[in-house]
Amino acid sequence: MIKAEVSFVKNYCRVRVSGHSGYAEAGSDIVCASVSSMFILTLNTVTERFGCKADIKVDEDGATMDAKVFDYTPEAEGIIKQFAREVWELSQSYPENVTVNADFLKGEIHNA
Repeated sequence: MIKAEVSFVKNYCRVRVSGHSGYAEAGSDIVCASVSSMFILTLNTVTERFGCKADIKVDEDGATMDAKVFDYTPEAEGIIKQFAREVWELSQSYPENVTVNADFLKGEIHNA
């Protein structure tokens, strides 16, 4: 199962995705491709468009993408929150393959 986590702390935001979805074979897994694409688009947007500094680590062998975004702008925060919402939407279609943990979602979406 893919686990996506988004947390906001005082000086940075952490966005982490780990695991394998198990939906299909590597190279044919649409759930994995969706989450990976959303992660990459989100981090590219907040760093390139909004100029936020980020420490991004990708471990393909460990199936982990981990980012700390520093001094994020309100716009970047919105993009990061939207990432969590989109992963949550995907989890509704593929509940056995992906899950998301983001405290702010609990106030927005029931069953998050």
